Amino acid sequence: MFGFKIDGAIDIGNSGIKIIFYKNKKIEKIDYIKYTEIEEDKLILLEESLEKLSKKINLKGKNMVVTLPATKFNTKTLEYTNIKNDEIREKIQVDLEELISGYRREDYVTQIETIYEDELYSKYLVVTILEEELEKIIGILSNFKIRILKIIPDFIAINNLIDILEQKSEEKINENIMVVDVGSETTKIFMSTLGVVNMLRIINIGGKDFTEIIKEHKMLGFKEAELEKYQIEIDENKKYNSQGEVAMFKDFFSLLENLKEQIEKSIEYFNSNLSQGEITKLYFIGGGMMLKGVKEYFENSFKSLYSEIKLENLGLEYKKIGYKKIKDKKILSELQLITLMGALIKEVK
Repeated sequence: MFGFKIDGAIDIGNSGIKIIFYKNKKIEKIDYIKYTEIEEDKLILLEESLEKLSKKINLKGKNMVVTLPATKFNTKTLEYTNIKNDEIREKIQVDLEELISGYRREDYVTQIETIYEDELYSKYLVVTILEEELEKIIGILSNFKIRILKIIPDFIAINNLIDILEQKSEEKINENIMVVDVGSETTKIFMSTLGVVNMLRIINIGGKDFTEIIKEHKMLGFKEAELEKYQIEIDENKKYNSQGEVAMFKDFFSLLENLKEQIEKSIEYFNSNLSQGEITKLYFIGGGMMLKGVKEYFENSFKSLYSEIKLENLGLEYKKIGYKKIKDKKILSELQLITLMGALIKEVK
């Protein structure tokens, strides 16, 4: 935790930015800007979105934790045997040069987290990002006088939240937990034991793929297809009104089956690489899909592992938040606040 006031968190995603403010042990305000042209340069979209937010909210001088998409980072799990502690960091840097194309240690900011360590064997989670990439984002945030307390990958923020919820739970906390986070462009699948992330996979399936299916079948533009997505519900017992609708839902279910297979492969892979036990719990989160019924689809697919994230267990209070449009309430549903809350909660708990 920081020695001075934290005002909130900013989640910079691939489809927009979300911001949360914290004051006097309460969530004071939540807001968001959704990118309208997702194919444009993300830095330009970030700057434009902050400009819009700054007209509604005072950002100047705010102390914020910032999260970035996992895809902006290179994440590696590295294992070593019979290497002295004082040689580990140099060995990791040498291995990164082999594992990451174009990697030069002087060009990257690298964080090394210990997963396990004893005299004979050690395992590390290594997260690295181009310093130039960070500087561009820091520069944009600084233009709006935002004080950056720290920058972390979104999956680390999510893991922080789940770790705290597990600690507050009456159940045993020494579980192997898998998290499936569906974003707008990709799906992150990671595994965590005792609050430490020790494996990560990124799957190229996300909410945009569902939008593309709608665009193709209904011949809509991106914005219109995104709005249409709010109205669609995944239901295996649905009665279809036309052959076109049958074809569209066939594509939806094909995509869901593909993602389900990737989750199953991840469970199998993670279990085979765990030193103790197997995965005992699965959290399915993420707002990138925006399709009703998706959560229930995966809940039914993984009944024995599926668990709910309950933010009310954090013990934070919420001020009432008004919604001008009903779709705003859906966009700011709990499933899409997980990253924001994870970035915030570790600093204020």
